[in-house]
Amino acid sequence: MTTPEVELEPVLPPPNCQHADAAESDDESTELSSQTTTASSNSSGDSSVPGVTVEEPKKGSSSGPQTVFNIVKNIVGEGMLSLPAGVAAGTGILGAMVIATGFCVLLGYTFSIMGRVCHATGGKTHKDCAKKADGPILAQTMAVTLMLKTGFTCLSYAIVIGESYSRIFHYFGFMGVFAGKQSVLIAITLMVLVPLCLQRDLSILSYTSLIGICGEFSVVVFMQVRYVDGSYDVGGRYYEEIAEKYRPEFGPNGVDYWGTSAATFVLLSTLSTAFIAHYNGPKFYVQMKAPTIQNFNKVVTLAFLFSLSIYLWVMSVGYLTFGKDCDGLILNNYSEKDGGATFARICIGFAVLFGFPLAFTALRDATCSTFGFDNQKQGTFAAVTFGLLIPITAVGCLVSDLGLVNALGGAIFGGLIVLVFPGLLLIYAAKNTEGGAKVFSRVAEQRGAWVLVAMGLVLCLFGSTIVLLKKFSPSTLKH
Repeated sequence: MTTPEVELEPVLPPPNCQHADAAESDDESTELSSQTTTASSNSSGDSSVPGVTVEEPKKGSSSGPQTVFNIVKNIVGEGMLSLPAGVAAGTGILGAMVIATGFCVLLGYTFSIMGRVCHATGGKTHKDCAKKADGPILAQTMAVTLMLKTGFTCLSYAIVIGESYSRIFHYFGFMGVFAGKQSVLIAITLMVLVPLCLQRDLSILSYTSLIGICGEFSVVVFMQVRYVDGSYDVGGRYYEEIAEKYRPEFGPNGVDYWGTSAATFVLLSTLSTAFIAHYNGPKFYVQMKAPTIQNFNKVVTLAFLFSLSIYLWVMSVGYLTFGKDCDGLILNNYSEKDGGATFARICIGFAVLFGFPLAFTALRDATCSTFGFDNQKQGTFAAVTFGLLIPITAVGCLVSDLGLVNALGGAIFGGLIVLVFPGLLLIYAAKNTEGGAKVFSRVAEQRGAWVLVAMGLVLCLFGSTIVLLKKFSPSTLKH
């Protein structure tokens, strides 16, 4: 989701398509080569949310606006495409917006904790901070968790690639088995992803970033246009062109504004994936021109508020267009005959296609580090590459529910990364380091950290349970 190092040039690393999450490497010596550095996505996500491999910037080279930009692109990604489904699972739209705002504030605070821990301990990476605050056990636990989260990110990418490009081909008249999701994903994996993933230096892909970000913005604009013009309302231009399961459905009482239910955990889990970028907090702090806690808190506030505005826009316009029938990949709700939808799929497909190798690099490095493989040996490098690509592609062919992947990954791993780990780092830094005792001197904040840990564990346990019940036994949640 190996060390998620962050490129902090003012423009250009690819978007975290939900977030292309990166996991920390097991040892500083096993990080990416000196020419490259990895950043993560849900991205939509995931996502993003999505790992970015680009030229490493000079330490302290990032201005405030540049840092805001990089945090935003690290957060916003394919994870946003699952947010309308998170609302549709069982939360009113206004209630969901309030929850999203509160969750944004909470996760902005825990992101700030990461920078403050960095300041207190002198650590330069997520794992380094954990080592200095508590020791190798916590550091290794965090590294393995981040590795698994990166695996979920790569799976999310694979799902989006298969679904998007298959529907793009359908729009241009290509039908049959060879234009199906599975065939398209396998073909793209063999012809594009394998050659890219076998490269050690992917810095050239940094130049896809600005295009990807503009593409993601274009997706939201398209959704807004279709909501306003009513093309998918009953009697609208494309209403009859989509399958019944994708048509707008709001129930007998119309739009749900304030409802909540057990399924609200699905929304919380999806938001967890959407806002995840915490493993890169120390890197953002270290690479600021003026790395002070006050300056870091300012850029974090601006970045999270901007990301929130995008997420509120996506979740509201998506839900208000399709209601309870929002798909986990919201673009699936739009007709394959809709030229605007095809353009939106091309935009998000481009961002994900060239974001996948970057996230995959983080996953491969984390895997080699965790299991002690020497990825400098070409044979090992290739074996691990195929050993990871094959199962990711296979599962991507079998699984179509991006919302399930983003929500489940957000509940299990997101709960740990955005709540449990920041809470533990605060506690142990305050207890075991002189700098931490000064930075986290307030007893109330130290006690509050235990609340963060408890909230993260609740999200892991109950969130994952609710997500699975909602998918496989929805009637259980109605009793």
